[in-house]
Amino acid sequence: MAKRTGVTDEQIARLLDFEDGPFEDGEKAALRYSLQVTRDANQVSDELFRDLARHFDEGQIVEITCVAGLFAYLNRFNEALHTEPTRPGEGVDT
Repeated sequence: MAKRTGVTDEQIARLLDFEDGPFEDGEKAALRYSLQVTRDANQVSDELFRDLARHFDEGQIVEITCVAGLFAYLNRFNEALHTEPTRPGEGVDT
């Protein structure tokens, strides 16, 4: 899915090490923010939020927060139920 939106193979490979990866400053700010939103009881520092706001407007920040929160929810839901990911097309009646 990421490739369809222009993410490179190198960015995908370096996602867990994004601070030193091939990402723009705004992308790094969004990734830092998303990590914080999904960890540490959602305690986002003022400094981290200001850094994010230097790169994105209010609407974009809402969208980033929504996506991060939604994926955190889905991960917790799937982990609690011990669900296994499906492959593309698996479980679809043809």
